[in-house]
Amino acid sequence: MLTSGFSGTKEDEWLEVLSEIEEIARSSESSVAAHALLHRVEALAKREDVPPELEDRLDMLLIELTEAARDACTNTKCPHYGKRCKMR
Repeated sequence: MLTSGFSGTKEDEWLEVLSEIEEIARSSESSVAAHALLHRVEALAKREDVPPELEDRLDMLLIELTEAARDACTNTKCPHYGKRCKMR
């Protein structure tokens, strides 16, 4: 998850990872992509080494991704799979 070859501090590593995830979240229109990112961010949030300065940023990202992922239809037989479902 965190890059091992990064020469900065732990906080710099976390900033880099969070910035990367935020960029992917902004550029992605897909609810399925938001769902995949949500799992990645949840795993990061469970880690013990999250810098206190970045906890709020991580929490906001979790909230935004949870909201975006909620819109995704997860029924593989539905014609709206991966999008906002009109059948719900």
